[in-house]
Amino acid sequence: MNRVTGSLLGLLLALFATQGMAAGVLKLSRTELKLEPGKSAHELYVENTGDTPLYLDVKQELLLNPGQAPERLVPIQEVERPGLLVTPGRLVLAPGQKHRMLLKEIEAPSRTLVWRVTFRPRERLIIDAGDVSAPLVVSVGYGAVIYQLGRP
Repeated sequence: MNRVTGSLLGLLLALFATQGMAAGVLKLSRTELKLEPGKSAHELYVENTGDTPLYLDVKQELLLNPGQAPERLVPIQEVERPGLLVTPGRLVLAPGQKHRMLLKEIEAPSRTLVWRVTFRPRERLIIDAGDVSAPLVVSVGYGAVIYQLGRP
């Protein structure tokens, strides 16, 4: 990042902080889950601890190379026979609302699979600095990793 870009970003963040804008704040009940064959699944809750509605996109991906960089992720839509389904794919949380995500194990895999579930709030803010107003898109993802253990 060069000095001009850094200065502009700092100015925008300072303007955002001084505006006292309300926002939805996402909180996950856990960031790691382990699903074992024959055992009940742990629960995953998402909660809006902020003071405005929170619009979430939920993306589930299969991690093909755990522990390696760069990660190779395959969207659930492209997995031939997914053994796990996390729903819903989109949701709206009112301030203070908590929602239980559905983790449906379709079948236990023959080997352990690692799934990444990303919750991405949809935020579009307008920064108004007198004569100039500019849209600011914030894209922060909150993630959970699910280890779907294989059959013994």
